[in-house]
Amino acid sequence: MRITVINGVLARQHFKDGSDAGFAPLVAGTYEVVGPVKDGFLEIRKDNESSLFLPIEKLEAYVTAGEVVIS
Repeated sequence: MRITVINGVLARQHFKDGSDAGFAPLVAGTYEVVGPVKDGFLEIRKDNESSLFLPIEKLEAYVTAGEVVIS
């Protein structure tokens, strides 16, 4: 599954141990979704080496607002 970000949105980033590392921008573009939802977050592959995490509630709000398209 892929998501297309129409306008930049905020996602969460995690440290390697899985703890929260704060917000990070997810700029306009198309991204690969990695695996199923885990702990209420959807993992988005930002590039070959890093991932960002979108809370499902925020993803639903972004889709409703037309800022993100799921394909």
